[in-house]
Amino acid sequence: MNDSQRVLELVTEAGELMLKNGAEVSRTQQTMEIMAKSLGVADFHGYVLTNGIFTSVGPENNMPAQVRSVPASTVHLGRVEAINQLSRRIAAGGVSLDEAYAELGRIRQMPCAPPLRQVLACGFGSACFAILFGGVWQDGAVALAVGLGLQVVLLGLERWGAGKLFTRFLGAAFVALVTLLIFATGIGVNSDKAIIGALMPLVPGMALTLGIRDLIDSDFLSGVIRMLDALLTAACIAMGAGLVLAVANLIEGVTL
Repeated sequence: MNDSQRVLELVTEAGELMLKNGAEVSRTQQTMEIMAKSLGVADFHGYVLTNGIFTSVGPENNMPAQVRSVPASTVHLGRVEAINQLSRRIAAGGVSLDEAYAELGRIRQMPCAPPLRQVLACGFGSACFAILFGGVWQDGAVALAVGLGLQVVLLGLERWGAGKLFTRFLGAAFVALVTLLIFATGIGVNSDKAIIGALMPLVPGMALTLGIRDLIDSDFLSGVIRMLDALLTAACIAMGAGLVLAVANLIEGVTL
């Protein structure tokens, strides 16, 4: 493998890692171009979509192109930041090709937040949102408990291999059901505030934000894909919570 092929492989892997971990399309493409140029490959061509990367070097027929499918994965912005830092160091001339490969391997192995930290973040985030939306501290306490349980459920579904939309549907149903059960015991004041607060960790805020960003950058295909992903996710959340609330409303004695 010659140097141009190694650079193409490195740059494509870096772009794939960025896109998989939550980077926007424009940042991914810009970073890939900077890395390739800084490593001595001026005739680099890249095309980045929300779930795919196409790269090539030069017009020569004997130079293979790279095509990578990038399915939706866990967001890890720490990896994105680390690759951005690596690209800056490469642009400054302080990193060789071999060193860049080694550093990219280290970045790929960066661990996600421990499950306990994810559970606590989901719980306290849910409580804060419940209070932010007008709930009292009792509603925040209910949202805290539900949020802790929600993240446990999400981690279990992820380990089981459940799809994203199915996970969001079950997660929203879990939030509505457990919140109503807790309120049935007399704890809490505003069930709607607690439910909304606990649903917030499921909201596709990143997909919506990146979709708008892509549309502003005139990357219409990626923008539409992101927006459609956000809308479908939001619909699954609404159906999951709405189904539980609709069934509860049919049960005599249940007050929503």
